Amino acid sequence: MEPPCLPWLRSFDKPCRLLLHALASGSSGTLAAFRMLQRAQLSGGLGQAFPWQTFAAALCAEEPTLEGPEGALAVKPRLLLLPVVCQRNLFSLLLVVQTVVPGGCLGRLLQALEQDSHVDPWVRTLGDLLRQGPRGEGCSPPPTPLSSACQQQLRHLCQKITQNKPERRRKLNWCFSKQPAAAGDVGDSVLRGGKRKKVSEESLELDEEREAKRMLLEEAAFEPPGAQERGDGAEMEEEVPGEPSGDRSTRSPAGGAPESSQEDAAEDRRKISQAELAAEVQSFLQKHGQRLKMLLLQESDHSESSIPPELHVLNNCSPSQLEGLCSFLQLSTCPEHLLVRFCSWLLALTPDLSYTSAAILAEQLFLRRVLSLTQLPSRHLVAALASFCSKYSQPFCRVLVAAVLQEPGEGTEQTKLVCDLVEECLEPDCVRLVLSQVLEVPLSEKLLPVVQAVLGRQEVLPPELFDLLVLTLCRQAPAFATSLNYAKLVTAVLTMYQSQVTSAHRRSLAAALDQSNAALKKSLQAVLEGAR
Repeated sequence: MEPPCLPWLRSFDKPCRLLLHALASGSSGTLAAFRMLQRAQLSGGLGQAFPWQTFAAALCAEEPTLEGPEGALAVKPRLLLLPVVCQRNLFSLLLVVQTVVPGGCLGRLLQALEQDSHVDPWVRTLGDLLRQGPRGEGCSPPPTPLSSACQQQLRHLCQKITQNKPERRRKLNWCFSKQPAAAGDVGDSVLRGGKRKKVSEESLELDEEREAKRMLLEEAAFEPPGAQERGDGAEMEEEVPGEPSGDRSTRSPAGGAPESSQEDAAEDRRKISQAELAAEVQSFLQKHGQRLKMLLLQESDHSESSIPPELHVLNNCSPSQLEGLCSFLQLSTCPEHLLVRFCSWLLALTPDLSYTSAAILAEQLFLRRVLSLTQLPSRHLVAALASFCSKYSQPFCRVLVAAVLQEPGEGTEQTKLVCDLVEECLEPDCVRLVLSQVLEVPLSEKLLPVVQAVLGRQEVLPPELFDLLVLTLCRQAPAFATSLNYAKLVTAVLTMYQSQVTSAHRRSLAAALDQSNAALKKSLQAVLEGAR
């Protein structure tokens, strides 16, 4: 796919495109590009391995672009459309290898640079150095040498950067060396494989098998120039001693390519992980799935409370394997009498399933069936639900009851089913859990019967949960000014939990009931008076 911001990049020759990739790879882009040129040198003569003429011509070619907040149309050399970090690295590279770059190429690139009056100061300074020539020739005054105090500060800064990171010393050897070499000499010696032979041994792996990844790198590395310039100041301000600049690529414009590379690597790992997981699930199903399916479908002559030994695999399988097994057995759509059989096996299974496994089974076995109910559930479905709830009520409430409470619409059948389970199947702690789940969502006529069913169990409620119930009833009172179910609910609170109702609760309820209609208000006030 063509990169959205620089579609012309694909028109470059492969060597030129690879060099730009290296230059856009962040703060170490100059070194990466230099190593790439060393690889090219091994396959050709000096100065002939890389097509500098073609590279310069492609970068100096003009390209239409939109600039400024108004999006005015302008025509600029492609060089000026590159990210700032790429421009910096390019001219840093040219400064090192200028002895092997044809003079005409350097001149064209410098002329293209002059067409932008707002060029990056770093890039402009590098351009001025290039105009001086490899030995400082030219009319520009030589750069002022650093004072000894400034050199000492730089060394101190580099020592902080490399602290506890010995591998950084190699990249900052200039500050630890007593006799730094000139830029041109360094370029000559390194390219010729002389004093810096070690650099050539650390060549980048830019082989063809990584071409696909480079295409992805283009999209992240070659952002619009405006975005790069906006982040440029932040990059220089955030660069502080004690934190290696190479580790900060995600905060700076230079971080586009490394961050994308990390994302690509993470995506590759995810794909590999998913493939391994799929193979693992497939192997698991081949080993256990068919046998369990035959046992589930065959007519049973033995007691339903005795389980086949093959079912013990549920205690040891992973969540993905369990989901694959449920899908293979088609438990979400199988006949409901088979659902009863499977749940009876679960009831007799020892040891108990883990919470995660039980939650997966609650979702796979019942969620689709319950949410799609348009009439009263069959006796088989109710039996399966009751069987599962009796042993795994916590995961059942977390998965199924929560889904029913949050489902939009009336949901009369689903609400009645939850009420039946609350009244007949759930343990006291799960009854309180259902009440807390109801109070997490806005009250509606659909949910009032569920609260009524919870109160009908007359389980002792924790003080904080009872306070939340009363507070919710008070806050939601205006929405139920004419609701008979709401009036019944308030009456149940005042009568069934009279020992927990405080004077503060009564005052709050009395104030909230002022907006009820006359008949309800009168009866509720009578209940309030009786609860004193």
